[in-house]
Amino acid sequence: MTMRSYRYFICPAGHQGTEKTSENDQPYSTPWESITTQGLVNAGEDSMGYKAYVCEVCKKPMVPCSA
Repeated sequence: MTMRSYRYFICPAGHQGTEKTSENDQPYSTPWESITTQGLVNAGEDSMGYKAYVCEVCKKPMVPCSA
């Protein structure tokens, strides 16, 4: 089965973005992971090692929020 997790982001201007992580969690099969984004541009990693993003529209830093 494929497990999916979501992280939601917002920028100071109010634009929203989503990160979806899909990964294979089946026993006895090859593990894999896929990350897709919407409204986000990759900006490296934050101080804790998580992916950091900037807004696709205004290029301001995106911060995690709850949906």
